[in-house]
Amino acid sequence: MTKKFNPAEVGRLESPERRRAMPPAGILRKIGLKRGMTFADVGAGTGFFSLPASRIVGPSGRVVALDVSKEMLEHLIAKGPPGWVETKICGEASLPLADGAADLVLACFVLHEAQDPVAFLRELGRVAKPRSPVVVMEWSKIRQKEGPPFEHRLHHHDVEALILQAGLCFRGMEFYNPSQYFAFAFRKEPA
Repeated sequence: MTKKFNPAEVGRLESPERRRAMPPAGILRKIGLKRGMTFADVGAGTGFFSLPASRIVGPSGRVVALDVSKEMLEHLIAKGPPGWVETKICGEASLPLADGAADLVLACFVLHEAQDPVAFLRELGRVAKPRSPVVVMEWSKIRQKEGPPFEHRLHHHDVEALILQAGLCFRGMEFYNPSQYFAFAFRKEPA
């Protein structure tokens, strides 16, 4: 059973503690975001990654902030993002982007919420350019106060298996800290 993030708890996403623990610009650079890229932020919420990404990609790039919640995206819009940031409401496994539209796709802390994780990952791969990074950041399968309940968390080996089931190439896993990890994948070249 999956549980979506409650928009009433938006303050947790914007806390100074979260920004210190997970500096978004540093994470974006770590995963390869550069000036001029098209960045798809899937599960963008209030823009925790989208707004810093807009400063990195600059006006020659594009940020597409996607979320299933209109309410969450309204928080981002209220911050007045630059013109190269687009907000789009999406379905969980239907992103309103063309095939191969993004140079980098990030889904941070949303895979564990997906009703159909394989379909969700397949869709992330569809919107990425071939061989471009698809990055999934998730909570480690440990018991702790922060983050989702233990039952909702995904073990990193399970995420690797889901990536492969989705038809993506698994590039590797990296622990950001003991509580969180990155899974790196990419879409195969068309035959």
